[in-house]
Amino acid sequence: MDPKSNKSKYEPQSAVCYEYLVSKMQRGELVSGMSVTEQGVADELGISRTPAREALRRLESDGLVVSEPRFGMKVTELGYIETLELYEAREALEMAAVEICAEKISDIEIAELEILQEQMAGSVRDPSRMASLNYAFHKALLNAVKNRYLTMSFEVIQKTLAILGPTTLANTERAEESLTEHQALIQCLKQGDSAGARKVMGRHLSNAKRIRLRQINQRLVDES
Repeated sequence: MDPKSNKSKYEPQSAVCYEYLVSKMQRGELVSGMSVTEQGVADELGISRTPAREALRRLESDGLVVSEPRFGMKVTELGYIETLELYEAREALEMAAVEICAEKISDIEIAELEILQEQMAGSVRDPSRMASLNYAFHKALLNAVKNRYLTMSFEVIQKTLAILGPTTLANTERAEESLTEHQALIQCLKQGDSAGARKVMGRHLSNAKRIRLRQINQRLVDES
């Protein structure tokens, strides 16, 4: 059989498998240090090992899993320093992006942000849904910048954030605080206030980092 035709046969299942595993990470069901095997993924989805293998290789290329000789793969472990570095990169990217966004965003795009904000406000007691809406909110901001390279960088960072575990929005106080920050950001965008938008985004991400580091410290206490 032609290897190329064989590859194309498995590509759709491989893509579905990849998205399934990323989704599990985002829901906190597959987090740092957990093992994941070709056979386990194949059994879970009712597919053969080949597309499962391709999906895991793609995750490895993204830096989300690492190979364990004789054991398969495990989700990449991010410690305190790595988490700080990740949030530092996120802050640099999104603060710059929102500053540009304030100059480019349209009324229609602002209206979309307001719809997402309203949906988030109704999902405070559902952290998983709120996290998905929060991702959509931040992605909409990046889309309004209209710069494909910033958007691609954003996607890489968001995928890596997924392996840190449950969303910081599971903290109700943080969820409410995040909504207030989003509203202030929308107001800055309406006024075309680039400096204000950058300042609000910096505070927004700094507060998210604070909760994330608290989660890591608590996990270390629980494991000791």
